[in-house]
Amino acid sequence: MNNTVTLAMIVKNEAGNLGDCLESVKDQVDEIVIVDTGSTDNTLEIAGRYTDKIYTYPWQGDFSAARNYAIARSGGQWILYLDADERLFCEPGQLKKTVIKDDQIEAYLLPLDYPINESTGEYNRFLVLRLFKNTKDYYFAGRIHEQVIIHKNEAVGFTQDIIIKHQAVSPKERNRKRGRNLTALKEACAAEPQNFFLQYYLGIEWLGLGKPAQALPFLESAYRNITDNHLHFRMPALRYLLTCLNALEKFDDTICLGQEAALRYPQYTDIYYLTGIALEEKAEYKLAVKWFEEAVKCGVPPVLYTHMQGAGSFLAYYHMGYCCQNMGRPDVAQTCYEQALHVNKSYYYPATSLFLLMLTHHGPRFTFDYFNEKGYLNHTPIALSIAELFFSYGYPGLAKKCLEGSEVSRHMTEEILFHLGRYRIYSENFQEGLICLDRIPGDSQFSNMAVTHRSVALLLTGCLKECRNLALTMWKNKQLRPTSRVLLGLCRFMQQGGMAIQGMQGNEEELVQCSLHLLDLCYHYLPDRPGDACKNLERLISHLETLLITSPKGIQKLEQFYQDKMNAVRELFDYKFQTGGVGV
Repeated sequence: MNNTVTLAMIVKNEAGNLGDCLESVKDQVDEIVIVDTGSTDNTLEIAGRYTDKIYTYPWQGDFSAARNYAIARSGGQWILYLDADERLFCEPGQLKKTVIKDDQIEAYLLPLDYPINESTGEYNRFLVLRLFKNTKDYYFAGRIHEQVIIHKNEAVGFTQDIIIKHQAVSPKERNRKRGRNLTALKEACAAEPQNFFLQYYLGIEWLGLGKPAQALPFLESAYRNITDNHLHFRMPALRYLLTCLNALEKFDDTICLGQEAALRYPQYTDIYYLTGIALEEKAEYKLAVKWFEEAVKCGVPPVLYTHMQGAGSFLAYYHMGYCCQNMGRPDVAQTCYEQALHVNKSYYYPATSLFLLMLTHHGPRFTFDYFNEKGYLNHTPIALSIAELFFSYGYPGLAKKCLEGSEVSRHMTEEILFHLGRYRIYSENFQEGLICLDRIPGDSQFSNMAVTHRSVALLLTGCLKECRNLALTMWKNKQLRPTSRVLLGLCRFMQQGGMAIQGMQGNEEELVQCSLHLLDLCYHYLPDRPGDACKNLERLISHLETLLITSPKGIQKLEQFYQDKMNAVRELFDYKFQTGGVGV
């Protein structure tokens, strides 16, 4: 059969990923070859559900050797290779359509999407050579960050109809892999000091580890020495170099490089976006807006240009809004933020900026109506973000409404139950709030926080016996023990009068922090009905203050607490009336 495709993979301890990977590709290929390099989990068992062509290969610290071993056992006329933490996305039969559509093409570059932040939809898109003819001309080279050797550039094509998506990796696992790669790359670079592709990879690893100073010389060398014959390397080298310069606050260097590169690659969106960021950081807002506008005009760049999703749309709009805001143009800023949310509602940061604009110019009720009428509150990340902003600015009733009257309320996750319970309690809907918090299971990440808010609700409603019993239960949890101690003292004080506990004996730092936290929660209380008041609130605040001033550290922290409150009011005043000055 002509144009058969073999999926060739090397794996080790990939039981958590392999099944989903093979599910995504099994109907697109004719053969699956799995080479295991030493798994100790049930990777081989999972592989056996999809293929009987499973081989073992003793690991020698050489990725290319293992991949070439897999190719040697592949019978297809074409090779597709994936890693276990990747998934293939394309229409049914698209892989076969691609390999037969042009007999002059022997290898294909495919888009690889690597997530930056799954919750906001941000990702980087790279071009990677993953599909090629199974001939002696195509093989892997390089012990680390192995690449398929290309002998004829004209025989390499690219397609956007087949996409590889990398799964999100935990920070711990990502750093483990980067550390492993870094060691191997240092050795490889020492052996081949003129291999600029290795320098490119070494720069990326340093940058990924948060070491831009170490990354800079390698990225500079890679960009200056890799030619346009390898645009799928030169373009990411350029983008990472601009990113690195910004991370080092070398904004003038970013701007100079951006101007030079924009003349040579005028369709490369990311140049305009990253240069705009540098200008924004220098408070050159008017110029920054022009660069962000160019990024939007470019949109998604040509496929050969590595691209950060959003650089020509929602990210650019968001930063344009910020710049316009600082230029004293709130109406234009509002439009930019709205455009950013229109493109990607999962990227909720513009909603925060819109909230501040609306609150300072129109007040809290108008702000809630605006977000509600726009439909933004039907999107969980935005609804949670805006609700928390209302709460932090002293409007728990409006925070509650953000979660009650929208699509969000139909999907009561533990997170939504927790926040809705808080907002109900501090807007004096005590019973409804307690019902929400009682539904949160004990093993939830919100459990410890929920029980603290439950205790405050019981104190505010005068349910002292119930609060004392809850505090005794909290005592069994080591993390909650300081809070439990303060609560037991508060219950005693409200029942009998006098000092709740004898000052701050014991772990003073923990007791001070717990007392301040409870005091802060008390100040979030604002009943829905004007004129209503909680008779226990003043007593709670008074005693917490009395308790705090029994120790020098408590006095210092209490003074700082109220100073921070005053500063927050001053900052909001400055924001509203532009008393801090307007950047131009």
